[in-house]
Amino acid sequence: MLRRFAWGLPLIALALAGCDQRGGRRQGPMAGMAVPVQVSQVTTRDMPVTTTSVGTVQSLHTVTVRPQITGMLSAVAVHSGQTVKAGEILFRVDSAPFSAALKQAEAKLRGDRAQQKYTADQVAALRPLVAKDYVTRQSFEQAQATASAAAALVEQDRYALETARIQLAYTTIRSPIAGRLGAVDIKAGNVVQANTSTLVTINQMNPVEVNFSVPQSQLPATRVALAATPVADNVALFREDDQGKPLGMGRLSFVDNTVDAGTGTVALRALANNPENRLWPGQFVVVRLTLSTLQNAKVVPARSIQQGQRGPFVYVVRHNHAEMQPVKLAFITDDLAVVDTGLAVGDAVVDPIPARMRPGALVRVIESHPRGEAAGTGRSARLYHPEARRPVGMRDKNAP
Repeated sequence: MLRRFAWGLPLIALALAGCDQRGGRRQGPMAGMAVPVQVSQVTTRDMPVTTTSVGTVQSLHTVTVRPQITGMLSAVAVHSGQTVKAGEILFRVDSAPFSAALKQAEAKLRGDRAQQKYTADQVAALRPLVAKDYVTRQSFEQAQATASAAAALVEQDRYALETARIQLAYTTIRSPIAGRLGAVDIKAGNVVQANTSTLVTINQMNPVEVNFSVPQSQLPATRVALAATPVADNVALFREDDQGKPLGMGRLSFVDNTVDAGTGTVALRALANNPENRLWPGQFVVVRLTLSTLQNAKVVPARSIQQGQRGPFVYVVRHNHAEMQPVKLAFITDDLAVVDTGLAVGDAVVDPIPARMRPGALVRVIESHPRGEAAGTGRSARLYHPEARRPVGMRDKNAP
């Protein structure tokens, strides 16, 4: 009997060791061990308040080149996709018929000028004679009418000559603007019709316009951004699949005077510089419009924000324990969250959140990131308004 009791004592001791002081519940082998965490300190910085949308690039000036005369195309001086300057020669039309017409107009003008001089001399000769009644008044007036008709004919010839010169100049077709050519499909030897045959289309490439829209809730802030002086580049343009380095920068130039009742959005337009032709007419781009700048905003890593039943919160390390701290957010970026209230500058926020994290847990800080930076991040901040976290017009990949 005593031997059995002696063997039972170690079992009782082990059972007591597995119970906690609050209720005798068994705890796992990790009970009482501190959770290793990394922290980022709350800091302040100037944060741009932006909205993001999907826009379309549009050429600021597009010209469809057509001949202004009918004739045979004698030369094609350019090729498809070529960049041209204003005034550069594009095509030539056979000039022989128009050169002959010009010479004909010149010859007619010389003949009519001679006739004008003769009639004018006749009037001058009859003037003293009519005063002495050597010739009738009727004959003198007839001579004056003939001289006036000859002068009018000379004037008409001058305009005909100018028209012939213009027609001859039209045989050389030049680029009206600087830009990039589209497809040049027509070849020399074809007969082109005046104001009908399309030779090529030219798009101005620098600068370009970008059309996009924003929700009507952002209209007041957008109008403020439009009226800001001096006007700075407040629009950044990115490819849809890569928002790293912008394709170009520009400024807001137009806000439509009505809200689209169907979509609840306002149409906007930006003017963007495009010196390297990285923006292409018809291209879809992600447009990031800076509405304002929030001065000295408190920021924390975006992934440190957790959602609870009472709203967002973070874990703050105080006295080696992780305390759940409710926060009020202004907006969230890809990497950063701007906090209105709930945190003070210098607070140590747990980032990233370990799987074993719970309120009041004992923690051990193994790494402290530089103030306002998250572990493993380094991308530039791209801000979104809370009411438009997904860019306007961009489809959710998981949506049916």
